[in-house]
Amino acid sequence: MISKLPFSLKRWNRRQDGATAVEFAIIAPVFFALIFSMVETGWIMTKASMLDHAVGKSARLIYTGQAPDQGTLEQLICDEAYVFSNCRENIVVELVTVDDFTSIPDTAATCTDASTATIAPVTTYTSGAGGEIVFMRVCITTDVMVPGLGLGMQMAQTDSGRFQMVSSMAFMNEPF
Repeated sequence: MISKLPFSLKRWNRRQDGATAVEFAIIAPVFFALIFSMVETGWIMTKASMLDHAVGKSARLIYTGQAPDQGTLEQLICDEAYVFSNCRENIVVELVTVDDFTSIPDTAATCTDASTATIAPVTTYTSGAGGEIVFMRVCITTDVMVPGLGLGMQMAQTDSGRFQMVSSMAFMNEPF
């Protein structure tokens, strides 16, 4: 029996059956995590870019003296940033006049989550007069595809697990 043991180990050592499956099982999770992370990063960057564009476009209305009311401004932003689902229920727009560009509010953005909040948070909405400096901040909550990978791990979350995206801009109103 002892003499047969080395022979069976040598025979087992020469067999290559399943070697590819073992390699795939080791490499596949890392490969798929990398692929999903890249897709997730691209999708989050697309959403952030569309939100920034929508905020910039709607800010032009404010600094040219055509400031709409808060609900209309939210709708304008949601129309431009159409990749967000349930945008009107998950967006908060804040407008604050400031003394100069160095006194920008540094507090965290106020966000709402339609899945848990029944009342929208109270925010300041002051579009300012001609020649005043206005700080505009927009916060929207969104879902990510794979929250445990890539940028999803770095984003702030609400209590219900949705992720916050914030876009802000400061501008001086034209004299109107």
